[in-house]
Amino acid sequence: MKERYSYFLIVVFIGMLLIPLRTLVFDPNAIEESFYSRERPITMISNLRLLIGDQVFPSAIVGKRGWLVYTAEGDIEAYQRTALYTDDELAHFQQNLDALAAHYAEQGITLLVIVPPNKNTIYPERVPTQIPVFGSESKLDQVLAYLHTHGYEQLIDLRPTLLTAKSEHQVYYATDTHWNDYGVYIAYSALMVELQKTYPNLVAHPISDFKIVKRKPDQLDLSKNMGITLLPESKIQFAPQFDLNTRYKNVNLGQRRLMFSYNPNGDLPNLVMYYDSFFFSVIPLIGEHIHKGYYIQNYTGGGLWNLSWVEEQHPDVVVVEFSERYLDDLLHFVDPNR
Repeated sequence: MKERYSYFLIVVFIGMLLIPLRTLVFDPNAIEESFYSRERPITMISNLRLLIGDQVFPSAIVGKRGWLVYTAEGDIEAYQRTALYTDDELAHFQQNLDALAAHYAEQGITLLVIVPPNKNTIYPERVPTQIPVFGSESKLDQVLAYLHTHGYEQLIDLRPTLLTAKSEHQVYYATDTHWNDYGVYIAYSALMVELQKTYPNLVAHPISDFKIVKRKPDQLDLSKNMGITLLPESKIQFAPQFDLNTRYKNVNLGQRRLMFSYNPNGDLPNLVMYYDSFFFSVIPLIGEHIHKGYYIQNYTGGGLWNLSWVEEQHPDVVVVEFSERYLDDLLHFVDPNR
C-alpha cells in the first residue's frame, strides 16, 4: 500500500512540474510567469520526500512526530560524544578563563560565561535510535567537570534546569535549532541569579509578569532550510506585562551589527555582552536590568570578534555566551594570545 502511495505522489509531482511547459506551448512569452522560482521545486521535492518517509536531509534528520534533529555545526558529533578535548586543551582553557576573570576582577568587572545546550543534549530521546552514542561524556561535560575541579566555576550550566523544565513545557522548538521562550526565560533567570550575587537590587521578573502568546504557525529555521512547508510550528512569545524602560538601537559598523541599550536608572550596572543567535530573545529581558548595554554578535561580519569592547567601555559586567555547538570557539575566544 505504501509503495502504491509513493508511486502516486511521484506521478503527481511530475505532473506539477510539467504544468509550466504546457503553458509555454500556448504562450511562449510567458517564461517568467510560468517557470517556478528555484525555491518552489526544492520545496516540492522536500515535501514529497517527507511524505514518502525519507528521514535524511541536508543538515537535519526527521525524527518521530516531525521532530527535526540538527546534524550540522558539530551538533551530531556532540550528541555522539566524539572528538573529545585532551587534558592539555582543558587545562589551557581553565588557565585562560581563570586569568581573564582575575584580570576583570581587578577592575571591578564581573565575568559570567553561559553555554546554551544543543537541542540534542536536552532531547536525546528524540534522536533516532539508529544514531549511536560512542562516549560516556560530551565536550560540554568535560569542560564543566574540569572547571569544577580545577578552576573557574562561573560557567553557568543550564542543562539541569532545562531537563527538569521539559517535563512541564517543551523548551526547544521541534522544527528549529533554538529554544523557545520557555528556554529563553530559564537562561534569563539563571543570569539574574548570578548577577544578584554582586548586585542584590537586580531581581528577575517572575514568569507571572509575562503573558504567554502563541503565534500563527509558520516555517521555523530547520524546516525552512530543508525547504519543507508541511511542518509549520507556532512560536511561543513571553510578552511583558510590565512597563518597559529600556530603549534599544542597532548600528551597522562595516559588516558588523551592534546593539546598544539605555535605561535611565543610573543605579543599574553597565554591561558588555558577546552573544550568538540563542540570545536574540534573552537580550530584551536582561536589558531591563542594565543601565548601558553593549551587545556584540560573536560572528557577525565574518570571523570571530575579540574582547576589545570590554577595554573600551569598562563595564561592570561582561557576559560571554556561546552555544554548545560553538564550544570550540569559546575556548579560542578567551585565549589571550589570539
